[in-house]
Amino acid sequence: MTIQMANVDDLGFAPGGARLAPVLEADSARVLLLSLEDGQAVAPCQMSLTVLYLVLDGRGRLHVGDEEAELSAGSLAIVPKDAVRSIQSETQMRVLAIQVS
Repeated sequence: MTIQMANVDDLGFAPGGARLAPVLEADSARVLLLSLEDGQAVAPCQMSLTVLYLVLDGRGRLHVGDEEAELSAGSLAIVPKDAVRSIQSETQMRVLAIQVS
């Protein structure tokens, strides 16, 4: 077994829209780093997997169906599979998105 290291600061932000950087691809899970500048958003989408969103830094809002939740550093949101979701940043933010089957 070999430890793999990554520095989230090296993955940066994209000026024109959300940046999604893969961190891990495995049989039963996929981990992505979502980087958003102030005011950027991830458009509504529907996933066939449950997704855990862990906010590393920043603030924003998570919309799931008719529900809305505030996100801030340390927040962990769990969104069930097949739910339509979107994220809107209020400040520059980074979110670890963990997709599990």
